[in-house]
Amino acid sequence: MRKQTKLVAVTSAAALLAIGASMTSFAATGWVEEDGTWYFYDNDGSKVTDDWKKSGDNWYWLDGEEDGAMAMDKLVEDDDDTYYVDSTGVMVKNTWVKVVNEDQDDDSDPAEYHYYYMQSNGKAYKQKGDTLSKKTIDGKQYAFDADGVMLYGWVDKTGEMQNDDTGWTGDDVVYYFGGWEDGSMKTGWQRISVYDDSSDKDDDYDYWFNFKSNGQKRTDTNKKKINSKYYAFDERGVMVYEWFQTSASESNASPASWNYFSSPEDGARIYKGWFKVAPPTEDNSFLESDDTFATSDSDDESDRWYYSDDEGLVSGQIKKIKGKYYGFFPEGTKAGRMLTGLCALEMDGEKIVKVIADDMDSDDLDNFMDSDDAFNAQSETNTYLYYFGSDADSDGAMKTGAVNITLDGDSYAFYFNKTGGVESKGRGINGVDSNDYVYRYGQKVKADSDEKFILVYASADYGDDSAIVVDYDGSDVRKAANGGAVDYLTGLSYLSADSYDLKNKDGDTVRAVVGFAKEDLYLVNTSGKIQKAVTAKVDGDDWYWYSTKDDGVMMYTNNKTLTDTDLANNKWKDLLAK
Repeated sequence: MRKQTKLVAVTSAAALLAIGASMTSFAATGWVEEDGTWYFYDNDGSKVTDDWKKSGDNWYWLDGEEDGAMAMDKLVEDDDDTYYVDSTGVMVKNTWVKVVNEDQDDDSDPAEYHYYYMQSNGKAYKQKGDTLSKKTIDGKQYAFDADGVMLYGWVDKTGEMQNDDTGWTGDDVVYYFGGWEDGSMKTGWQRISVYDDSSDKDDDYDYWFNFKSNGQKRTDTNKKKINSKYYAFDERGVMVYEWFQTSASESNASPASWNYFSSPEDGARIYKGWFKVAPPTEDNSFLESDDTFATSDSDDESDRWYYSDDEGLVSGQIKKIKGKYYGFFPEGTKAGRMLTGLCALEMDGEKIVKVIADDMDSDDLDNFMDSDDAFNAQSETNTYLYYFGSDADSDGAMKTGAVNITLDGDSYAFYFNKTGGVESKGRGINGVDSNDYVYRYGQKVKADSDEKFILVYASADYGDDSAIVVDYDGSDVRKAANGGAVDYLTGLSYLSADSYDLKNKDGDTVRAVVGFAKEDLYLVNTSGKIQKAVTAKVDGDDWYWYSTKDDGVMMYTNNKTLTDTDLANNKWKDLLAK
């Protein structure tokens, strides 16, 4: 800090000669030099003590503690005022002076010297009243105590220095005046070394603080905009960094109460941007509870992708970001994390109510498709499959249209809705697409290689966007004929085909299933292609399918010889007519 001249007492022969040159000696009256010391005698011949006397343009103090000797290089207390005389005895004005701190205390007052500022009248500037008062000197602001000592370090609102280890944390300790050789009031950003005994720290740390134009530190736990960026500060005034709970109205477990504030060197809140970090844990610098918004992710301590907008951390929704759509976990053990891979989501418009499964593998997909919940999920709970790419670091955006997804080395064909807004875009479609393929939750329904062909039921009876797909093959016919249960057929009126035993020309019994609800049934092969006109197409059960382009699926038999006797007499057509 650049102050005006700081004077320290230096007594020398040259100084005394300078004094003599400015004074006139009179016998026993006025200024008198005795053995190198100057005194001032009154008209009655007595020494003047504890009073100021002028010589030329300068004032001098006659020190009663030294039997009236002119004081040099010393603080002078005159009534309630404090002055300073330099090494020539002259009262100094409009300047800084420093004196040795005789009461130096390493804890509360470690200053080696105390500084004073002497005004134009020679009086040291002092605090007035019970609150901090500041004085502007050479464009900077300083504060002084009731004795005129320049304040430094941490100072409370009453003007008391609080420079012991934990003094800076006090509620009323709002000012910082730099080190003892500085003393100027700090504003704006300041990096300050403090002792932090909170949590498990118990050491000195360099923290960032921000001080307002009036010198008071910020303690805004809610985000504060400074130079076009947002910051937050804890109740002690420390700039927070990384994860911090900014909303007292929300619980620690709610992602809505959290923001991410970059590194300890930066601290700017991530605002409308992506960031990949580990979620907060009990070791987080500013976490005051073991609860976090992402418990299982916190325990794992792995980096995750998050996104923050002007409202804070995004969670529990599908959100459009720079022209692409992304999904984020709702409240729970993984809240806020960006979704990736194939995901089963329970939706309410654009809101994600529940993540049933995320980043699914082949077993997850099979379990979902085979479960009773999945069979009825769409009509009852608005559950859909979405695909958010295969690699969180390189992709993560929602995929639409025809997509081949590789799970555990196997390829699965899907089709995801390409139209609509956030409320419908990206959902796996259900039912028949362009009369070519049938989809269930977006997955193309195909016969396995050992099945060759399967019968598929697709209906829109469960809502405009809903459909149920059911396999049907010769094994089901045998089960039903033998009194066995075919679970997904039970109570379903849409598949009401009857089985008959007929005779062909060879006298063989032909089991024929006829009477299908043709408008809802589709025969698909191993590529998923709907078979619109087939004759005696054998499946993996060695049964044969028949269909026409106009009427769809007509008949299913265990023998492709259909001539003579009952079959030759077209009895099967009569059955179809029923």
